Amino acid sequence: MMDFLNNMNLLPKNFIVANIVEVLKEDPDNGVDKLYEMSGTFITDPQIKGVIDQIKQYYDTHPSIKRYVKNMMYNTNKTCLNHFLQNIAVKELWEGISTREEMAKKYSVAIPNALVLDLGMTCPLSGHGCTCLPHSGSVMPVAEVKRLVGEARELGIHIVVLTGGDPFLEERLLSVYEAYDDVEFIVLTTGLAMTPAVAERLSKIGNVFPLVILEGASTLDATAYQSVLGSLDVMKGNGLLFGVLTPVTPNNVSEVTSDPFILPLIRKGSRLNGYVISLHGTKTPLTNEALIDLEEHISFIRETRPYVTALLETDQMSKRCAVGSLAFHYGFDGQDQVLVFPRVTVQQTLNQPLIQVLRSMR
Repeated sequence: MMDFLNNMNLLPKNFIVANIVEVLKEDPDNGVDKLYEMSGTFITDPQIKGVIDQIKQYYDTHPSIKRYVKNMMYNTNKTCLNHFLQNIAVKELWEGISTREEMAKKYSVAIPNALVLDLGMTCPLSGHGCTCLPHSGSVMPVAEVKRLVGEARELGIHIVVLTGGDPFLEERLLSVYEAYDDVEFIVLTTGLAMTPAVAERLSKIGNVFPLVILEGASTLDATAYQSVLGSLDVMKGNGLLFGVLTPVTPNNVSEVTSDPFILPLIRKGSRLNGYVISLHGTKTPLTNEALIDLEEHISFIRETRPYVTALLETDQMSKRCAVGSLAFHYGFDGQDQVLVFPRVTVQQTLNQPLIQVLRSMR
């Protein structure tokens, strides 16, 4: 993988990504085929060509992937799509890996791929299924958020997850997103603060990926649930890239992996469903059998629907919210790998450099 990335570093990365977006948006139905043909004219390295051939074969043999890509090209704002690819493919992978390795050696501490900032804010669903309440000294000031994002970027971290209440209630955070346009902000939200004005502003900023917390109709009253679903329509109408984050418990596992739950989300423009489990931070964890069944259902959805699904684990769940560090398990070269995104709070970071906070987590 590193040889592949090093070879790709010989190419003008930003230029490549911008032109990929241009081709895909110009002709969503045939864009992937055009890009594949174009790649043969300027990519001569056999290793890179082999990877591209594998990607194209996977695309051709999985109808759900074709539908997913075409749907996303038709309905996603070009600014959002370009920022997402630039920040994930270029900043996080091509450039970020080497920067994080360099910083890890320099400071003798592991540098994570992403950082979770717990803002400790209020939630518009407090008293309606959510127990996240701000406490004295727990709210992270916007200036502190901006400092931490800047220090994270210097360490090679280009993905920042914002959680703790609903960050879209804090309008001043929009200036942070604008200031760090080479960072992809994944914002956990109830959706209730996603007004048309906020969505329009985000579509122009381009580097914010909202994840709406939704764990089934049974956990909210009908009015609140429909309001949350309505926020998806607002984001789709503005061409945002967004997804859903679903805390899973024994009580809702059947509902949230069913078509009546999934298909409306796809129609409303959601691109991703992250299923979050807590094996230790809940009174009713999933059994091993239920966990295996959940993994099979998630895989089935990913293989048969135009939708990306992923299983995440958190070490702390508060009612309907994942408020702890996040872990993502995946397979690579036949081995199980795990990415851990550490969570930091204002109590940990106040007057402390981020690198010192990361060192204290070892």
